[in-house]
Amino acid sequence: MVHELKHAMLARQTADDLARQRFVLALKRELTGRIRPGNQVIFETRVQPALQRRLRSQAGADREEIKRALFEDPTYQAWAALTRCSQEMMWATIAEPLMRDRERIEAEGRRLNGNPKRLGGLDLPAGFQPPRAMQEHHVHLQPQGYARTRDAEDVMAGALYEAGGNLYSMGQGMGGDDSKGFAAIRWLKAQRPGFAPQRILDMGCSAGASTVPYAQEFPDAEVHGIDVGAAMLRYASARAESLGARVHFHQMDCGATTFPDGHFDLVVSHNLFHEVSNETRNATFRETWRLLAPGGIALHQDVAIQNATRTPFEQAERAYDVYYNDEPFWENYADAHIEDARLAAGFPRGAAREIELGKINGPGYWFAAVAEKPARS
Repeated sequence: MVHELKHAMLARQTADDLARQRFVLALKRELTGRIRPGNQVIFETRVQPALQRRLRSQAGADREEIKRALFEDPTYQAWAALTRCSQEMMWATIAEPLMRDRERIEAEGRRLNGNPKRLGGLDLPAGFQPPRAMQEHHVHLQPQGYARTRDAEDVMAGALYEAGGNLYSMGQGMGGDDSKGFAAIRWLKAQRPGFAPQRILDMGCSAGASTVPYAQEFPDAEVHGIDVGAAMLRYASARAESLGARVHFHQMDCGATTFPDGHFDLVVSHNLFHEVSNETRNATFRETWRLLAPGGIALHQDVAIQNATRTPFEQAERAYDVYYNDEPFWENYADAHIEDARLAAGFPRGAAREIELGKINGPGYWFAAVAEKPARS
């Protein structure tokens, strides 16, 4: 409905399906763009004065104190409840056409992934178990979560992720053809003209929407994507094949891959770090350092919510996602000291930096941790 990109793995939708999605999109935009800014007014006019009286201090309250008070405010509760409902409505409007068209979508997946002349590859090791957190949490309230796998042909986790993600991002005010992958590629081409990686790795590739652009922009490169969900990867692989992109997908933990040392010229991730624990994020940095070839570049993109640059109110207000959107590691990521993690992983001081990565056509920017492995002298 939202993005113009078409391929065989998308659900066939009726006019009623599209109308329901347009309604949810309008509701989410209203809640995000027009009503959510009112939380600041609620805090300044009602929550903060009450906190100061309760604490008998004019000093600013900390994040946890603000959170408790804000979450008790009836107007904030109304916004939070409506926002939660809009997310549940989003998944309902996305899931219905997918479930109705499931047999055809799975048949397309079998055809594309089973083609002996296929462009890429799909590696799903027997016995691999996704991390416990990915099995227990339904991030963004996605039905049954990112690691959902019903059987050996299931692709619904990926189908839900792509369709839901498109609608969700538009509800946040992003442009319909915005792409995290193309945003990173645009920055690379501007900063490193002539950079032509031979091997590229996308860590935490999910449904492959950010992986495919690398195969399209660097057609001579060998492109790999890894994730922990089998159904997610089946969908990503079939999607890439349908789009004519040569990508090799593997079920792996981004903190413990099986690729050899120095194997990749470019290692990227997109919106991965706020979905994983501190331990996994630190392990991912160590793997990035190990996997990069001398002179290789790492670019880990994510949402720009670093608490070091936020007021206690902003930190507390953004905790909505932890409590109501099933994002268990949201605050861990926001509190993280990315530079310290990179240094601990082996990147030398001065070889890494944090940048604002401009979105393709939506407002604002992404956060990105960029690093270059020194070339051999």
